[in-house]
Amino acid sequence: MAFRSGNPALNPQYFQGGMASEKMTLEGTISKTMTLIGLVVITAMVAFSISTTNPATSFIMLLGGMVGGIVTLVIIFFTRPAQPQVLMSMYAILQGLFVGSMSYVVEKEYFGGTPGVVAQALIATMGVFFTMLTLYRFRIIQPTEKFTLVIVSMTGALMLVYLLNFIMFFFGTSIPFIHESGMIGIGFSLLATGLASMFLIIDFGVIENGVKFGASKNMEWYGAFGLVITLIWLYVEMLRLIAKLRD
Repeated sequence: MAFRSGNPALNPQYFQGGMASEKMTLEGTISKTMTLIGLVVITAMVAFSISTTNPATSFIMLLGGMVGGIVTLVIIFFTRPAQPQVLMSMYAILQGLFVGSMSYVVEKEYFGGTPGVVAQALIATMGVFFTMLTLYRFRIIQPTEKFTLVIVSMTGALMLVYLLNFIMFFFGTSIPFIHESGMIGIGFSLLATGLASMFLIIDFGVIENGVKFGASKNMEWYGAFGLVITLIWLYVEMLRLIAKLRD
């Protein structure tokens, strides 16, 4: 393959053809993607409903879903299980808790119950997804080696900023300006949203090459998993951006 994905679940070396009798298909990858997304959505709806009834639980679910999701992601990344559907389903459920509780905090707590922020973020996320898919299918944007290197490098720097901010949170502080609704905060969210959008192009490319070169059947789960990771990231960044714009 001509490029390397920065998404751990979509490392191209695992998508190369092998001796397996059953091969990866696009239809199978789409089916598994919908399964994982369904778990995220259902769990997020439950988490949002629980938070509405008992607001005190929202922070517990948010932190638990985020930390649990990271731990599960690391386990999947380092163990590379041949049958990963159980761990990936656990990840989807944990991320559903995170997404649902975060959506509640933003819409109900940050905006005092003003509706529309979550719906706008969902619509914008799906709009970006189909836009990127169209641009990829018509070969307008392709995940070349240079393109991938730039996006992965910038994303790595962004993740370091988020990690530092997460550590600072436990000391009662945070990186200034990036969470505010001023020009710096909005610009930071635009950058993060743009990187998540470009990552979809990389994910599409790795999945297409996996199908093209006859990757083993279980790689459908990894293709679906990587795409779901990016979509969750995109939604969270979109939610943060819209919240800043409406503040």
